[in-house]
Amino acid sequence: MRRNSGLTLIETLIALFIFGIVATIATTGVVNALRVQATNEAAASAQAKLRRITEVFTQELRSAVLGGVTNHPYTSGTTQISFVLLDGGAGYQVLPHDSGNNNSFVNSTNVQILAAAPLSQVRAELDDSEVLMVNANGDAVILNITNVTERGSGKNTFNLVHPACDNTIDFTTNTLIMKVRSIGITLGADGSLYQRDGVGAEIPLAFDLDGLRLDYVYQQADGTPHVLSEPETEGGVPVRDSTIGGRPVTLARVQMTVSASEPSVGGRMVERSYTGQVEMATNRSFQIKRVVPCD
Repeated sequence: MRRNSGLTLIETLIALFIFGIVATIATTGVVNALRVQATNEAAASAQAKLRRITEVFTQELRSAVLGGVTNHPYTSGTTQISFVLLDGGAGYQVLPHDSGNNNSFVNSTNVQILAAAPLSQVRAELDDSEVLMVNANGDAVILNITNVTERGSGKNTFNLVHPACDNTIDFTTNTLIMKVRSIGITLGADGSLYQRDGVGAEIPLAFDLDGLRLDYVYQQADGTPHVLSEPETEGGVPVRDSTIGGRPVTLARVQMTVSASEPSVGGRMVERSYTGQVEMATNRSFQIKRVVPCD
């Protein structure tokens, strides 16, 4: 009798078994590859997000006036920082009070300036604005100007009134006033990064952050760094120049580290962090050593 061609049942089962093993291996490989791809995409997304946030922060801080770190609108520390940005021209020369008495200058609610410009121009720039007054000692104070008037025709002198707060720095030669904006950045309890201009409302810059860490890098004359989680202070006010371990140091840069998580496959969270730093600005003529509060 002639034998029928084809596979027996056992041969078919063996073939199916082998095919199942191969399919399982292939499927596992594909799933693992997709999982790795999803993880990499989540990590890349988180890293890009953090990089954008850091770049915005460092760009703002790089423009800080003469390297001044302040306590307005937020007290500068580990998770928040404040500084001032120039918002006008190079500044105006401040005149001593007519009495010549420094005590009257310190306790005053007005300041007199010299400006080679008409009243309309000075008023347009400084009226209802925030200004920074800094003397040759590096002491500075932020004042809110509410009114600008001329002190006599042809003299190019003007009177700036700041009734809400008394001046608290001494008059020196080369005392200047410049229009500024007070900027503060802080991490909220909801994981959002907020920016605040002066006494204005908080504006969210980023959401769903896991953490924010600010480090203040002070440097000795020989370049030796000291990394601190809080700025050096004097009377509760951040100072640029200080002493650590008996050695003079200067605030050289501020470092910002932000962290965030992005969801991946299976609900798994991918955590990433990004660090950026910015050198503090310097100026041969002026350098803010501290910004004191007004009274």
